[in-house]
Amino acid sequence: MNFYEKEQNMQNLKFSILKKDDINAVVEIINKAYRGEISGKAWTSEGKILSGIRVNEDMIKEILEEKNSKIYITKFEDKIVGTIQAKLENNSIYIGLFAVNPYFQGSGVGKKLLEFTEKSSMKLYNADKFIMQVISIRTDLIEFYKRRGYKVTNSFLEFPKSELWDFRTNEELKFVVLEKDILR
Repeated sequence: MNFYEKEQNMQNLKFSILKKDDINAVVEIINKAYRGEISGKAWTSEGKILSGIRVNEDMIKEILEEKNSKIYITKFEDKIVGTIQAKLENNSIYIGLFAVNPYFQGSGVGKKLLEFTEKSSMKLYNADKFIMQVISIRTDLIEFYKRRGYKVTNSFLEFPKSELWDFRTNEELKFVVLEKDILR
């Protein structure tokens, strides 16, 4: 299927909450989108700044057990093509683990998945705003979120170290916090 056909068929997306049977598929999508071999073709890729994996099955299982956290997925023709997490904390909904299969990036899947997650989370949780963290040098991602109503704050967080990944850059990595007010 070419890009035009994918774009025309995006109304066929189905959204749901992640079930344990789909954990492996979600881990694969997240790792491919951010660090996989084909992630270099993905505009969301962190492959030039980080190596290794982003998540593993145990991390996703742990998130599924959290009380105020949901992982949403979207399917196209019964195949998972995107995933995102929404977690309620201190009257805010934190958005994370947002990934779209690299072959579907740029076709509207991410926009629709983010919209679905925001609407679903607003119904589920009584919160004042959405919050997310983006690696500060990822200006393309920051611009994507700004077009969706997120505002860049002056808050920064240290980028964590992990056995799962290594740094491929000498630049200091940090997260910038983005926020979007929830209007009811």
